[in-house]
Amino acid sequence: MKKYDNRPYKILFLLSGTRLFLVPIFRVPVFLVQIFRFPVLRVPFFRVPMFIMTIFLAIVFLGIGFPAPGTCSAFKPIPRRIVSLGPIITNMVYLLGAQDNLVAVTSYCKLPEDSDVKQVIGTVMQMNVEKIISLEPDLVLASALTRQKQIDSLIQQNVEVLRLPTPVNFDDICTRLTYLGELIGRQDRALSVVTQAQKEVEKIRSKAMTKDKRTVFIQIGLKPLKTSAKNTFIHEYIEFAGGSNIASGAKDGVYSREKVLEQDPDLILIATMGTSKKAGEREKKSWQRFNFLKAVKNNEIHILDPDIVCSPTPEQFAKGLKDFYRLIHPDSEKN
Repeated sequence: MKKYDNRPYKILFLLSGTRLFLVPIFRVPVFLVQIFRFPVLRVPFFRVPMFIMTIFLAIVFLGIGFPAPGTCSAFKPIPRRIVSLGPIITNMVYLLGAQDNLVAVTSYCKLPEDSDVKQVIGTVMQMNVEKIISLEPDLVLASALTRQKQIDSLIQQNVEVLRLPTPVNFDDICTRLTYLGELIGRQDRALSVVTQAQKEVEKIRSKAMTKDKRTVFIQIGLKPLKTSAKNTFIHEYIEFAGGSNIASGAKDGVYSREKVLEQDPDLILIATMGTSKKAGEREKKSWQRFNFLKAVKNNEIHILDPDIVCSPTPEQFAKGLKDFYRLIHPDSEKN
């Protein structure tokens, strides 16, 4: 797959702000003078006029030292026309303040109320390749749900495509935003967002450690009934907030209603992806039929925003974690 390679950039980015990068460059003329004894420099090195060193360093730095203005690295220009093929990708672009560079999104992407109108190029899984090509994008950001065949069609037309993988945990969510920030020239903003989110998450985790754990079942799919097992960021929502995920060992996230009834969790949370709020309400009523459940008796069945729970940015994860903590420990608001 054709994509941006940011590895050389990361090396230059890390070294360019440190003495590690400057020292080898400074020593090159020393080596040349001491070894080759150029006729024009028949004096000890420390007497070489500073303007010679200045010229040498200027050539080096202008040639390879730092990314030129308007580029995301010394090798790739910052993309000015971006197409997003997923809601979470669109959210990240807006979060990084690069929405002016966003020219098209999917029909599933929810834009801020004050946002400029963006072209719609299809759904998450079925996009209009011809329309994307006509927009002449510098970069197309694909999701894990984007069909490979359509990605290949874009690549054949010399369109830059980068597929952003689905994050496994909160650390992955932060890493993905940081990488995107580097790619589109918003490194400082990405670092700021990630740092703040990490502080908020750690604060909630610390509070949750002082509370008794409560059992939780979260439903994210209808047919079949789907949940989130361990090694997922949705599982981390529950664990970080001081809960115990009864379905942590679920294979492929598929779970039976009978198991839920048998385990009788303290809370049932519903965040069904890709469905309307009405679907969540229907599922809540379906669970309420089992009036022997603790979650039913104590009115502990809650509907969550699937956009925040199922595809969060670092900022949204921190916000969602607060909601989980509030629901798992409702007494915390009273104290």
